[in-house]
Amino acid sequence: MRNLDDVALLSPLRYKNTTLKLLLVLFALIAGLLADSPVLPAFVMFCMISATLLFGKIPVGTYFKLFISVLGFVAASCVILAFFAIGNGGGILLEIPVFGRSLTITEGSANLAILVFARSLGGISSLFFLSMTTPMLELFSYFKRFSFLDIFTELTMLIYRYIFVFLGLLLNIQAAQKMRFGYRNYKTSIYSAGLLAGSLFILTLEQGDRLFLAMNSRCYDGKPVFYESKYKISPADLLIAAVFVSSVIAVFIYSRGIQVF
Repeated sequence: MRNLDDVALLSPLRYKNTTLKLLLVLFALIAGLLADSPVLPAFVMFCMISATLLFGKIPVGTYFKLFISVLGFVAASCVILAFFAIGNGGGILLEIPVFGRSLTITEGSANLAILVFARSLGGISSLFFLSMTTPMLELFSYFKRFSFLDIFTELTMLIYRYIFVFLGLLLNIQAAQKMRFGYRNYKTSIYSAGLLAGSLFILTLEQGDRLFLAMNSRCYDGKPVFYESKYKISPADLLIAAVFVSSVIAVFIYSRGIQVF
């Protein structure tokens, strides 16, 4: 599966103004956090997924592979929250006896779990919209506008770059081990995993030295330089953004207090 940067580079929304996209995503995140009903986060999720797939031209399979990979973690966390949320009243919806005790889900804890679940998915879909339509290099160049974010931008760029260096070394070593039947049984797999960890540690240190040497040979002075692409905000973009913001505000007002139970 392609990484998010490959997907973002092929998206038509890549050529839209980065500031506008960031503001819309930030607005969606704040609106979802302030909502006291799952209706608004669900609406935000629907809008963000629709915009990513329809306007961003992101392949459906690629999108939902990533979405489902985080959906299980969020769902499991919310189920645990429903059982162990304290201080939420209401009638008992489910009671499971366990070793002489009972695990219960009340109406209050169920509503809280559903709200957290909706907020999480709304936030995830908003961040997916940004990451799948804006290459990381453009985000780095945007943050360089703010001088107080220089160190943060530099560290983020190096960490982001090193993630792919790390994964590349990992996959190469693992492929070499598999070709030599290094995972044919449990005992051999444990031994190969140990060798993989040790080799990976040494190779990543060596790769880090090479990266530092390459940066210094190109006159690196501690301040990375980025090419910043500037895209104008068209009237159509402003209209769509205004419709989205107005819709979110309207849903926020009319959905207040709405609960599932």
